[in-house]
Amino acid sequence: MQSIFDRASELFEKSISHKIGRNEMEAFIDWPLDQVSVLFACADQVRRHFHGNTVDPCSLMNIKSGNCGEDCAFCAQSSHNKTSVAVSGLASSQEIKEKFENARSHNLPFCVVSSGRKLSKEDIKKIAGVLKNCHGEKHASLGILDYDEFMILRDAGVVCYNHNIETCRSYFPKIVSTHTWEQRTETVKNAKKAGMKVCCGGILGLGESKQQRIEFCEEIRSLDIDTVPLNFFIPVKGTRLSVPLESPFEFLKTVSLFRLAMPERTIKICGGREYHLGPLQSLIFYAGANGYISGGYLTTSGAGIDTDDMIIDKLELIKRLSR
Repeated sequence: MQSIFDRASELFEKSISHKIGRNEMEAFIDWPLDQVSVLFACADQVRRHFHGNTVDPCSLMNIKSGNCGEDCAFCAQSSHNKTSVAVSGLASSQEIKEKFENARSHNLPFCVVSSGRKLSKEDIKKIAGVLKNCHGEKHASLGILDYDEFMILRDAGVVCYNHNIETCRSYFPKIVSTHTWEQRTETVKNAKKAGMKVCCGGILGLGESKQQRIEFCEEIRSLDIDTVPLNFFIPVKGTRLSVPLESPFEFLKTVSLFRLAMPERTIKICGGREYHLGPLQSLIFYAGANGYISGGYLTTSGAGIDTDDMIIDKLELIKRLSR
């Protein structure tokens, strides 16, 4: 009978050879918790094989908050949910520049994020005008845009666009009804067509099954994107989903699934790592992640950039230099 160590060695070889299929994914998602350290060792070695000791953080700014007409069941900013999230209009040019400079001072790429299905073309042009005068690495997440709107951002120097598909295609209608999974994937394709890098992932713990997580992973892989952001659902009072039942190790096993299935991609852990992992946060890297959001999220606070920097320093990891 094959030992767990031999199995992990075999899976490592399959991962670095890009030969992870459905059977292997099922093995990852069902990996016994009392042997999870072996799975993490495998995922960690794949991370190191392709990415060395370098990690890829970034910083977000919520430039337009709340009052969103989309009905995403998980979202504190949706007007369909009864939350107490602050509502604010488009941030001023000065506010954006100040946040950009703060991110730049910490060697963090800077991403502007807005609530709603999309910004108007007028607002897109306004944000593009501000970003054009911010000299450093810039990302954006402004909703369901078309090709021409992506070109406006690209011409302003935005190098990466974030647009999550949130969950797998089969589960998506239970989470969102005001737009479709296909609209999201079409947006990803338009961003790629415009010559931008794409950051596309979603949220774990929405009530999806283990098989649907595998489906989600396969769909993300088929989109051939650059960075996969994974969030762990935070149950904000007033949203329409139950508190996730997953243990920290179940979430971390899913991180390993994504790493081993997509060995060369950046796997970035975002919202919910503080809430769900607590003192186990540093294990995201041993589970295979090589990126993270630093300095807070859209409607919830994070550990803080200084705390994150301390963790990275103690683990002897190196932050990628922002461009």
